[in-house]
Amino acid sequence: MPNTEVPVASVKGPAVVQRLQSSVPEALALLAAMELDVFSYLAEGPLSSTVLASALAVDEHRLVRLLYALTVCGLLERRDGGFANSAEAATYLNRNSPSFLGDLHRFWREIWSADLHTSESIRSGKPGAELDFDAAPDDDLLRMLRATHPNTLRAGRDLLERYDFSNCKSIIDIGGGTGGLVATVCAAHSSVRGTLLELPRTTVLARQILKETAGGERVTIEAGNILERPASGVHDVVIMRALIQTLAGADAARAIANAAASLSTGGHIYIIGAGILDNDRTSPRAAVFMNLTFLNLYRGGASYTEAEHTNWLAAAGCEFRERTPLHNGSIICATKVASVDLQAAT
Repeated sequence: MPNTEVPVASVKGPAVVQRLQSSVPEALALLAAMELDVFSYLAEGPLSSTVLASALAVDEHRLVRLLYALTVCGLLERRDGGFANSAEAATYLNRNSPSFLGDLHRFWREIWSADLHTSESIRSGKPGAELDFDAAPDDDLLRMLRATHPNTLRAGRDLLERYDFSNCKSIIDIGGGTGGLVATVCAAHSSVRGTLLELPRTTVLARQILKETAGGERVTIEAGNILERPASGVHDVVIMRALIQTLAGADAARAIANAAASLSTGGHIYIIGAGILDNDRTSPRAAVFMNLTFLNLYRGGASYTEAEHTNWLAAAGCEFRERTPLHNGSIICATKVASVDLQAAT
């Protein structure tokens, strides 16, 4: 091995190591509190640890350790009446709040568990926590769909905040899981008709969730595989969220080409994901680390650069317009300018 010794005088201590180590217990304390629904029980004001433990039907002496940890994290506050939500917790972690983030802890548990397999995935050359949707029992797949449903709703709101769909008549959400994204856009614009394109098995399980979602009644469900052929019909807008990052490069190019074939000339395609990197591959920070998560979950999935997306879109007859940052990823917007030969593009 090469000599990598660093002069002792230049190192003041393992500050980076300690910072990374301390962030893990904080995240897991948040996870535990969300699973217990602590923040919702504190929605009406401060409660003593005794009263809160009784409401949660748990042991007070065990719960109080978590409450103090959450106080240190800044999610709870100590008050005369006991423990109370911080302003941020009251806004985003109380399920009765209109800004509730949803049951993201279910998604985080899956992701963080997968991240524990990174060294194994690198050594073995295959994902250590592979998501095999074909092999997963229906109950497990339905659980994953419900866990990610809040993310699809939030993605719909993100699009509505940034883009105008008032002149749009038809939107297709390709690989959209539960269809929450396209349903959210339909709910905001009465003139929009939506389509969800998903794998046959997923469409069956997602149907009930979509029925429970505002705007879902105006979404048509189409079973298909975008890697095999374009969707039926032509649409004003194509959305691909959290899909490209699950595919190997050649499959990503094919998926974009087939998606663009269902887009009218002058229409827009939106690619949304946590795995869109700047071209130097060192930012955004979240995309860099999601690249490790994808290593554990998918045989070919990865975070791809803006330039890679731009090249795939150009080959599909779409011109890159802009990339907009999100709190948990990016949106790439492109416009279809020409039709292309699908065989040549893929």
